[in-house]
Amino acid sequence: MPLSVYRAFTRKDTETTGRINLDWNVTDNALLYLSATSGYRSGGNNLVFFSATPDYDPEELLAYEFGYKLQLLDNSLQLNGSFYYYDYENIHTVATEVTPPLVVGGSPGTTTSVLAAPGAEIWGIEAEALWLATDRWTIGGNFSYTPSEYTEDFFIADIAGFTTPKSLFPDANKLTQNINGNQLLQVPELKYTAFASYAMPLPGGSNLELFSVYSWIDEVYYSPFESEAEKADSYDRTDIRATWTSAGGNWIVSGFVNNIFDDIGVLQVVREGEGEFYRHSAGTTAPRLYGLEVTYSLGQ
Repeated sequence: MPLSVYRAFTRKDTETTGRINLDWNVTDNALLYLSATSGYRSGGNNLVFFSATPDYDPEELLAYEFGYKLQLLDNSLQLNGSFYYYDYENIHTVATEVTPPLVVGGSPGTTTSVLAAPGAEIWGIEAEALWLATDRWTIGGNFSYTPSEYTEDFFIADIAGFTTPKSLFPDANKLTQNINGNQLLQVPELKYTAFASYAMPLPGGSNLELFSVYSWIDEVYYSPFESEAEKADSYDRTDIRATWTSAGGNWIVSGFVNNIFDDIGVLQVVREGEGEFYRHSAGTTAPRLYGLEVTYSLGQ
């Protein structure tokens, strides 16, 4: 049976974007700002021949942000923070859609394509601090809180849903789910990091620096259906490092231990359908790693 799948794959997207920013220097050490920005990402083409969406619309965004920058304690403490809201008219999402049957009377199929979900919102709070506590101690950290959701009806197929195998539900239209109200893909709600550094001058002019950092990341979904099977649990990580630098600066010796408590986190979940027996695979963070680094610089 001859079947033409030719598509021209030609498009042109143009858009004018802009940004309005208001700054207020309250004092020499305090700045407040307010901004409104329009963002735009051009549309494109899906190269899957049978995709029901041969091309997808541009991604459009209005972003609002209010923030501050402060210097306190004789400029030894730097505080930055912002509150923001992102309103997407369309947001590009990789998803599985139902395609029409190739022959009259046939069953609809599915393809994985880039689709323009018709609406999403992200709220956010971010803050960071850097404190030069003494000549030797430096302490800092940051955190972000970012709730998000799809805000419009958007029906896509879940081919990896083992409760509805395609062999028992040949009509792919019955496999679709509405993801309105679900969390955006791979956007954890909460993240934070804290670090401390201690610099110690040694006899003879050499220096020793001790550094430690702790980070934590919230649970996150790797499918738009908010299924527990595609959720990565929260995890944390603690690293330490000691660095000795010679008086001339040409020798640097560092000893380190990364992920001291060997807490393994999931970075990616790949979902397979019935043809792969609903296999799930994942990428993970590195386990505990320790080592020694020696650097010598010529001509110092």
